[in-house]
Amino acid sequence: MSKVINVMFLVGALFSSLVWADNEEGARDTVVKVVNEFRTQIVADKAELKNNPALLSEKVDKILTPVVNFDEFAKRVMGKYYRRATPEQRIRFATVTKETLLKTYGGSLLDLDPSKIKVLPLGPQNRSDEIRVDVTFQQDTGKLIDINFYMEDYGNNNWKLSNVVVSNINFGLTFRKQFGVMMQQNSNNIDAAITAWKDSLSKKQS
Repeated sequence: MSKVINVMFLVGALFSSLVWADNEEGARDTVVKVVNEFRTQIVADKAELKNNPALLSEKVDKILTPVVNFDEFAKRVMGKYYRRATPEQRIRFATVTKETLLKTYGGSLLDLDPSKIKVLPLGPQNRSDEIRVDVTFQQDTGKLIDINFYMEDYGNNNWKLSNVVVSNINFGLTFRKQFGVMMQQNSNNIDAAITAWKDSLSKKQS
């Protein structure tokens, strides 16, 4: 009887590892789709989009919104202040976060060589809710940029971006630290901190 149980356990473990591997590939497939859309809809038209920031943001929005949970990302950025925020403040903060990400992504994409965007094979993964998908971009100047997309499965192979690290700069962690500084500088007034953070990000993007 014990041998039968052991065989069943081994079969179950093998099956679960195969399902995990399939899920990992689902995360990579989502990133491949997004990267291809970046390449064909934005980078290929960058000459036109450089003079039309509104259209650029609109295109990036259409590509990223289906694969990014901006409310959840904003919640992580707010960190410990999220519980203290009102529903209205949470919505406002999520809107600022989304606009910032769209502008940041859009502006960065305009400097890329469309023929040199590569989604790498999946590397070893930590057993967590997130799958890391590595992508390399090359700017027109020849400079390489490494981007790590952290993807989370929301069920039924519906993968969404939970965080992104660009050249070892963790966007989620960086944003959280920046907002924490704004809270301290504005006497822990959430509305004032959101305004100050938005103004600070706007200056960096101009």
